[in-house]
Amino acid sequence: MSVNSTMKRQLLVCLCLAGAIGSLSHHALSQPYPSKAIRVLSTFNPGTVADGAIRLVAQKMSDSMMQPVIVEAMAGAGGVLAAQTLLRSAPDGYTIMHSAPTTLVATPFLFKTPPYDPLKDFTYLTHLADATTCLLVAASLPVNTVRELIDYARANPGKLAYGSNGVGASYHLEMELLKQKQGLDILHVPYRAGSETLMAAATGQISIAFSPAAAALGQARAGKVKILAVLSAKRFASMPELPSMGEQLPDYEKIPSGDEMVGPAGMPDPVVRRLHAEIVKALGHAEVQERLKQIGFVPVGNTPQEHEAQIRKDMEIMGRAIKAAQIKPE
Repeated sequence: MSVNSTMKRQLLVCLCLAGAIGSLSHHALSQPYPSKAIRVLSTFNPGTVADGAIRLVAQKMSDSMMQPVIVEAMAGAGGVLAAQTLLRSAPDGYTIMHSAPTTLVATPFLFKTPPYDPLKDFTYLTHLADATTCLLVAASLPVNTVRELIDYARANPGKLAYGSNGVGASYHLEMELLKQKQGLDILHVPYRAGSETLMAAATGQISIAFSPAAAALGQARAGKVKILAVLSAKRFASMPELPSMGEQLPDYEKIPSGDEMVGPAGMPDPVVRRLHAEIVKALGHAEVQERLKQIGFVPVGNTPQEHEAQIRKDMEIMGRAIKAAQIKPE
């Protein structure tokens, strides 16, 4: 056999292989989404209320999409670890992230060289749910409204202390923004977890605390704390007896809280629409609604466009709060 004949045969084999590979690739790309398991990176620790909520939502999504939706806890570094893992993933809808708003909106203000740009590096799917957090005081403190607390703090500068879930965390920034706007001098006492601040207020170790409203109601009914307001512009339908911060302070701005669902930048529009529809569908299940109510969450499920607009607004609020707390980027 001549050299030319051998080369022709080898070329023909290569062309056949290339055609077969191309056919397989086209077949893989043309498969309807989803055709395999979806991975949900969660910035919350296992066993937390947010972790329980996303696992229930993921199960309903799995049932509907007929593919596993697997939640992988990846807490740590304020959610940056999960976010960076997400951004190394292909933007095909098979890796998405469930996170606290602070992971997205606080990062640009906490690092001299931010690990990502929240407005460029993510595809926004939906704000999953709002957390029904409340402002409370120890039962012994002679105040019953937010306005009375402000007046009392002004009359007693430096004599009150509030607890937070850590420097730069949501409770810390919430109070620092309030202090700045109202000109208050209140001592900050950081704790390892938000749940510890509720017990500290109930036992009189601190005067002021924040807590999920569902957890605080038990202590309030026992007469150990007084709930002054839920952190929202309006009252929560599930807890109509609790006044809101917005109705007591017209200029109130809430520090972002709750649960976000995002993917890496560049996700195809059909995949974004499908994921959003499935998340909203899962939120509509009676079982999910009841569970969220029990743990003090209010389902939202806004559109991707509304979600991105919300993140932009939240970044403005977060920037002011971090400045008020005098937190320097590292």
